Amino acid sequence: MQNSKQIINYCVIFLLGVLSGCQPQQPPTLQLQLQWQGQPLHCDSDLTLAGKTFQLSQLQLFLSDFRQTESIALTPGPFSNERLVLLGIDCQSNDNGQWQIPLAGALTAGPLSFTLGVPADLNHQNPLVAPAPLQQTDMHWSWQQGYKFLRLDLTGHSSWSLHLGSTGCKGPSVMRAPQSSCQQPNQVQVQLQYSGQPQLVLDLAPLLQDFGANGDNSCMADRQTQSCRQLLPRLGVDTGLGNSAVAGLWQLR
Repeated sequence: MQNSKQIINYCVIFLLGVLSGCQPQQPPTLQLQLQWQGQPLHCDSDLTLAGKTFQLSQLQLFLSDFRQTESIALTPGPFSNERLVLLGIDCQSNDNGQWQIPLAGALTAGPLSFTLGVPADLNHQNPLVAPAPLQQTDMHWSWQQGYKFLRLDLTGHSSWSLHLGSTGCKGPSVMRAPQSSCQQPNQVQVQLQYSGQPQLVLDLAPLLQDFGANGDNSCMADRQTQSCRQLLPRLGVDTGLGNSAVAGLWQLR
């Protein structure tokens, strides 16, 4: 009798193991978290820049080209297609923002890379008819210039903005895509070490440290302006001074 019970128990354990092995593996979740000096940054948080107090008005960005040893596709949805995802928040809206990176494939321990930017072949189109997630008009400059890869708007002491996108895009009209590659693509490649962390952290403090933001020194990705000469290299934009983002800007935690 005892042997029969043991055999039944073994069979149950075996069947449970087989059935669990048949369950489809869920892709890992990876969520963007916005921070300031290591603490979560929300719409009502205060940021102090050179003694002046600001609050977040809008922070949105496109991430694309996720890769380990091979490309990692994304699950299409309202804020993503297979190649890129729109993340962040507009504090003037009534929603909580979009922070989830919808990975369609599994991640393994090792280097994980992605791009801050929209792939060049998707960058120059009409947002009024573009598919998700490229239909948001305030993340778009023009057909010629393309999309804003990063939009950071602050309010408070004064209104200040940092918008990153391709520049030097030549064409017969701003209402048409350029006929050749933009002179400054301003795509930013990021590589981090993945070991199962659930959060991709973007900490704005290393980017804006010692920067005196005011209403007259916004950066619209123009390398000729003093503010952009200071901030673009910190983002990791290759301006001839190297293309590594400032330490601590991107982290996996």
